[in-house]
Amino acid sequence: YHLLIGEMIMNKKRDLTQGSILKALLIVAIPTLFSSLIQMAYNLTDMFWVARVDQIDLIPEQAVSAVGIVGFYPWLGFGLIMLAKIGTQVKVSQAAGSNNMKLVSKIGNNGLLLMISFGILYTVFGFFGRELFISFFEPASANTAMFANGYMRILMISGIAFFVVNLFNGVYDGLGKTIMTLAVTASGLILNIILDPIFILNEVNVFGLFTINGLGLGVRGAAMATVIGQSSILLIYIGIYISKHRPFKIKLNFDFDPKVMKEIIRIGFPIGVQSVLFTVISMILARLINTFGTGPMAIQRVGSQIESFAWMIASGFQVALASFVGQNFGARQYKRIQEGYKVSMRLLVPYGILINVLFFVFARDLFSVFFKNPETLDIGTTYLRILSVSQLFMIVELASAGVMNGLGKTWIPSLVGVSGNMLRIPIALLLMGTLGYSGIWIGVSASSIVKGVVLVAWLVVLFRKLGKPDGILFENNL
Repeated sequence: YHLLIGEMIMNKKRDLTQGSILKALLIVAIPTLFSSLIQMAYNLTDMFWVARVDQIDLIPEQAVSAVGIVGFYPWLGFGLIMLAKIGTQVKVSQAAGSNNMKLVSKIGNNGLLLMISFGILYTVFGFFGRELFISFFEPASANTAMFANGYMRILMISGIAFFVVNLFNGVYDGLGKTIMTLAVTASGLILNIILDPIFILNEVNVFGLFTINGLGLGVRGAAMATVIGQSSILLIYIGIYISKHRPFKIKLNFDFDPKVMKEIIRIGFPIGVQSVLFTVISMILARLINTFGTGPMAIQRVGSQIESFAWMIASGFQVALASFVGQNFGARQYKRIQEGYKVSMRLLVPYGILINVLFFVFARDLFSVFFKNPETLDIGTTYLRILSVSQLFMIVELASAGVMNGLGKTWIPSLVGVSGNMLRIPIALLLMGTLGYSGIWIGVSASSIVKGVVLVAWLVVLFRKLGKPDGILFENNL
């Protein structure tokens, strides 16, 4: 018990510059993977219960489509989150690798100030501009638009909490203490999972043993459960940061440093731009998909959560590699960086191939958990089989981006990501006339293949320069 508490709270950082590379990666990646899996479980559970709103006389496809439309707004806000979070995480990991914990505190405070500012902008626009945002998608029915409006209005209550929680997660990730991120975020997500059916439906049957009376709030209930879960995570973090075991002391009024703020923005800006543009492109594609009715839109919403079996695992290694590379780069252990990437690929490539096969073979079975309509299931089968082809390439893209982020070369994966994602629109417009919504999804899959190939090739070139006198060397510029 005492060892676990010490690992979670008392130790300021986890040293990733010594010992077994595989152990160092897994000890950071595994908690992140579990965090991702819990997030995925929440997303899937959310969709599962929203898809059951026929029990309260609502149309499931309309409800799922409404949640899918609003889901693009947090995704859009995530661009601002990534700008502050990744810049903070990378600089924290490099400072920790150099054993400069005073600098960690300064970076954390400046990152928090930036994140709070972004959170305020996100919340204000989301509340007052929600009708404008929803109208962009041209919802296929008035009910879908009404559900989306109510959902988004409630969701904005926890807008600032959504941002601040991600900053605290980024600090712990940079320190290699992803076990702490797991422990805190899991509590809120599990609470959300429990509250979802109670808030959404009138009655909830618990494993066939007994029945609980619910609130029957439908889509609005899903939003309320999310707000409570997100707010509970923030409250836990506040408790940590007012204790003596905090990773740094919060002092926003006295620790502002323009140079540190500029460095955070410099590193995070490319990723933030990439995330925002990726979301904008996805919104345009969603608008095109909406022209084919609520079925394809609902399938895309649920399908993206099923795909998270692949990309959330890869994201866990992306976080681990960014922290691992950042610390080893700060410690100037360049060969260890390259070996860390090779070790990751030995695990991720077989996993990616397995996911490709499973998604293609069991596409219809996976969607049958959420929908019963045969026509909707046909659409879902088409979606997942098309996207299954590119899962391996997406996985290696994310892992390679993690290495580049740790080196502070965030502009490279951002450039590749933006360029590749932009290909999706012309491909969709070219193919949707003859192939319908399938043409849109073919463009998404093809672009993922291109991005994966290009980013791996670019990383190979970077590795040849790493640690060379006229190549890539660590310099402490703070």
